[in-house]
Amino acid sequence: MKRIFYLSLSVALMLLLTGCDKLFGGSSSTGFTIDYIAFQEEEDGKWGLMDLNGNIILQPKFDNQPSSVVNDCFSVYDMDEEHYTLYKLTDEGKVEKIGKYKDVGAFTGKYCPVVDDNKNISYIDKEGNKVLDLKKIKGKKTIQAYNFFDGLAMVKLENGKWGYIDENGETVIPFKYYDAWNFNEGLGIVYLADPDEDGAKWSVLDTKGEVVFTKKFKEMTPDDFRFIDGLLDVRMPAGDDETKPAIINKQGEIVKKLKEGCSVTSFHNNYFVVYNYNKEKYSLMNTEGETIIKDKYSTLNYNGKILVGATGGDNDKYYLLTMEGEKIKRLPKGYVVLFDPEYKNYDTRMLVGKYNEGYVLVDEKGEEVDCEAEIFDYGMGYYWGVNAEEYEDEYDDIDYGEPEYYDDAMDEEIEEADAEAVG
Repeated sequence: MKRIFYLSLSVALMLLLTGCDKLFGGSSSTGFTIDYIAFQEEEDGKWGLMDLNGNIILQPKFDNQPSSVVNDCFSVYDMDEEHYTLYKLTDEGKVEKIGKYKDVGAFTGKYCPVVDDNKNISYIDKEGNKVLDLKKIKGKKTIQAYNFFDGLAMVKLENGKWGYIDENGETVIPFKYYDAWNFNEGLGIVYLADPDEDGAKWSVLDTKGEVVFTKKFKEMTPDDFRFIDGLLDVRMPAGDDETKPAIINKQGEIVKKLKEGCSVTSFHNNYFVVYNYNKEKYSLMNTEGETIIKDKYSTLNYNGKILVGATGGDNDKYYLLTMEGEKIKRLPKGYVVLFDPEYKNYDTRMLVGKYNEGYVLVDEKGEEVDCEAEIFDYGMGYYWGVNAEEYEDEYDDIDYGEPEYYDDAMDEEIEEADAEAVG
């Protein structure tokens, strides 16, 4: 399975055709920047790159959607050739090809993981030079490798064990874990054993591999897999196979317990958004345990700077909100997409629109931003890492539900794409 971070609508169709997994998640500032997003001016048109001020950085020229530009580099997947082409933007505004690969990650650090045609993993620099050869580690084949976060990259060997290397290729955290997750804010989460085993435990490590704390799965289970703003959401047993969500800090202490039937959707700047499945409403809470907005909005999105919400059953009616939940301004018609802190100008821009109808850029005051191009579709995201081998999808049986911006037209297109992929 390839773990990716992608927030594109059109990429849903692409992933059905390529067989990659699509995972969604929140984010906090991780020490790298995402400079530009991909855009398409018209249906079935070419793809280009723009910044969040609406300036075209690269005129539409790609048949397939590029990833976002992470530290001046981006990739484009060719579904016909089944290869990724990795590019970089020069200071002169030109595009240079780094190379073509079977699989790519991203330059979240100095180097990017890639897979060659022989299914060998290595890390390259921005010139395409191989700086770390990960074909084997300690005599065992490397089968998965991920981007660098906090100076460490998690790697999986053919014996199924995970560990972490630094940018010199040295093993910093030994290959002994059942599962592992990217570091964030100086901490990483590892599984010491299969969660289904009796007495199985998971630990939080610092960047030297020292254990910060350890918990048993029967006591609490991570609901997310990285700390954001010093917090992690977990689930705790509540009897009869029921669980209750809770928030813990970097010391493993419970900051806030939530009611059964609730789920944390995001953390930012000491606030977290909670969804109540029973009431089908969102709340906004702070880390002091106070409920700021209670079960008022059918949708509530917050990225640490901008808060937006929708009331009632019509999710086309979005409002810019104060932190107390008061309406400031009605936003243009459509679903609202907020940018995460990695994006330049994330705190002053939103995308508003609807799949198959187009989008507009909106500023933090709710005013539409003049753009050099129309935005029929957009793509923003990057790949977390690479696989050296094909993997059976572990998540086929999981029903993630449908995002609120899905409509009948999108359902039909996905079904057509799925049928084409199978047929």
